Amino acid sequence: MKKTRQLILILIILFAAKLVESDVPLASSPEAWKGLTAEQIQRIKSGEIVILDKDQSQGEDAKRFIQAAMVFNQPIEVAWNLFRHTEHQEQYLPRLISSPLVEDHQSWNLNDFFVKFAFVDIRYRVRHNFEPDKYYFYWALDPNYKNDLKHLEGYWRLYKIDDSHTLARYGTIVIISELIPKSLMEQMTRSDLPESMQAVKKYIDSNGAYTKPGYTKK
Repeated sequence: MKKTRQLILILIILFAAKLVESDVPLASSPEAWKGLTAEQIQRIKSGEIVILDKDQSQGEDAKRFIQAAMVFNQPIEVAWNLFRHTEHQEQYLPRLISSPLVEDHQSWNLNDFFVKFAFVDIRYRVRHNFEPDKYYFYWALDPNYKNDLKHLEGYWRLYKIDDSHTLARYGTIVIISELIPKSLMEQMTRSDLPESMQAVKKYIDSNGAYTKPGYTKK
């Protein structure tokens, strides 16, 4: 009788674990690869970072997200926990001088960002909103802060491939000034994105050990 109860308990635990695992977004879902061509999917699976023109995963609307997709050589939980520490972005992102944490709550936080771009100092504050059950977070400028950017928003969405690999989808919109034409701003973003995405991949793949050249922890 005792062995029977133990067996039932083990089965219940395994069943519960399976239910939890089933809630994790999987790369086997068609949504994970939405908007990507067969050729792009193959490149991503072979280890490349693919930059797209428009983010199809956000739906068809007037907003133009510049999108990237890649595979991290880390479990989805590891990638998520690394992303959750948004204050560490200064450690690996090019041109980002500092990203101190202003407020941190369970479902959102605030970071101040100080960027040097073409000899221009840019300061802005970002609110990150976290949905850990979906392995998804998105961000936008804090409207209560005097930002040097006109508009900023973006997101990361993660999908589990297996116990050691994670598919990542990224999108961003950046508008420095209304004086800069939208097409030029998109071109600037697309030109800058490969270097930034390479830095992100190095950071995640190294389990947070990677630092950009010349970085000194403050």
